[in-house]
Amino acid sequence: MGVNLLFMADSFVLTPYPWQQSAWQQLCSQVRDQKLPHALLVTGPQGIGKHHFVKSAAQLLLCLSPINELACGSCKTCKLMAAGSHPDFITLMPEEGSKVIKIDQVRHLTDFVSKTPQQGLHKVVIIGPVESLNNNSANALLKSLEEPAGSTTLLLVSHSPSLLMATIRSRCQKIEFSIPSNTESLQWLTPLVVGHNVDYLLECANGAPLAALDLIGTDKLDYRQKFAEGLNGIAEQKVSPLDVAKELQKIEPIEHVETMLNWLQHALKYGVDGTESSHFQENELLSFIQTTPQELVFRLMDKLFIVKRQILSGANPNKQLLLEELLLDWDALSSRSEKRLSARKSLLSGLN
Repeated sequence: MGVNLLFMADSFVLTPYPWQQSAWQQLCSQVRDQKLPHALLVTGPQGIGKHHFVKSAAQLLLCLSPINELACGSCKTCKLMAAGSHPDFITLMPEEGSKVIKIDQVRHLTDFVSKTPQQGLHKVVIIGPVESLNNNSANALLKSLEEPAGSTTLLLVSHSPSLLMATIRSRCQKIEFSIPSNTESLQWLTPLVVGHNVDYLLECANGAPLAALDLIGTDKLDYRQKFAEGLNGIAEQKVSPLDVAKELQKIEPIEHVETMLNWLQHALKYGVDGTESSHFQENELLSFIQTTPQELVFRLMDKLFIVKRQILSGANPNKQLLLEELLLDWDALSSRSEKRLSARKSLLSGLN
């Protein structure tokens, strides 16, 4: 959904997104001048098309007859890529049911790298997200990064490069993507989401256009409204944090953390420019956060960032206990009575 495709004959070619054109031209220049590094580390927030970019690059590198700095889509290798059966291309990602890339997978990569190409001049490996490597698999990958076969290009994708081993980062040339401009995102997204509030979708996705598109046809927007209603109820002392936690217990912890961060960050932003969300429950919540002392908001944000980092590092917290803790922190932050204000200071003192 929303993937940039150029259909040619009986195949297709992946094309970079509009906000990736500068990086794509740089990549093509390196390929043309035969100066492409053996390892590229593509970084940036989720939802902006990093994996799409490296898959497009893999298509180009493996194509036997590129046209206008894109894969041709019709040669034998392009057809093998389209069928998912190219012998000179592999992808490493966490296996189904796992959150980590295991050492056995990296050993398979090492064996793949040691062989000569079967179809053309190149072999290509996509690894991502690289922060899914555990310590053993990360150390095993270093050998391929230090002594790569001349015909192999490693394309690494990372959402959080700060979590990577410094020795991995130092062995890769970096391509850093940021959130596209609002104009670019709106131009690309608007034709794809007719009947939806595009600004609100981008707001929910922190400006990431692909993440905004992925909200359509899922229950994520309903979850946001339910979560906002629960936080409003806690702030108004109409419902207990534990009751709200029971209603939302099936949602993954990272969703709770990122959604709360989204609201806190937007509330601080709206406090400056006066912009409002487009949904009543969220407007009410954002307005409430704006009346809360910023010091307390920043303390809660600090805790959320710490928890997010722990989760991305591979921690597997108890869903129910983590949500209950976050909602109790919110209860403390949102207290209004004098008695509860005193409790708030005590509870929030631990958020640092």
